[in-house]
Amino acid sequence: MKNYVELPTNTAYRLINHGSIILLSTRDENGVYDIAPIAWCSPARKEPPKLLAVVGHGHQTYKNIIATGEFIACVPHVSQIEMVQKTGSVSGRDVNKFSDLNIQTLPGKKIDALVPQDCIGWIECKIWDRLALDKTDIIVGDIVHAAVDSDAFDERLLVEKPEGKTLHHLGGHLFATPELVKKL
Repeated sequence: MKNYVELPTNTAYRLINHGSIILLSTRDENGVYDIAPIAWCSPARKEPPKLLAVVGHGHQTYKNIIATGEFIACVPHVSQIEMVQKTGSVSGRDVNKFSDLNIQTLPGKKIDALVPQDCIGWIECKIWDRLALDKTDIIVGDIVHAAVDSDAFDERLLVEKPEGKTLHHLGGHLFATPELVKKL
């Protein structure tokens, strides 16, 4: 089990500013939890801390975010690639991803959603605003809590260490993981 420590909310953006895929964890108005991989996520503001995610209207995750006004952006570790692929291949409308895919979880601290065990970290958010596009929304969340594996973070995500390896979606079934390039 990882050693999770609280991360100051104004530093939470450093978990996602390198463009990794996230898992958006939500619950519906009946308390049923769901999770889905999202490739388009970014820091939106440092002070007050905010992040944004682009979510399609057809996703159960989107419906849950709109219904509850909250979500958790989880940063999966590279070792969780199979879970990322499986959660993206089925709909939360049809299956309970957490139980059907046997995803072990931790509870959110301030948001009622679940965090997959062994993810690198997570950012808990309440909706601040959203911009409706054709078939997607840009959802902007106020960061209310963040946590990270202490072995994967020291003022920044430690991508040069095995504990800090995230996933980056290249399209289809292709993923990459970052590598630190030192300044010459």
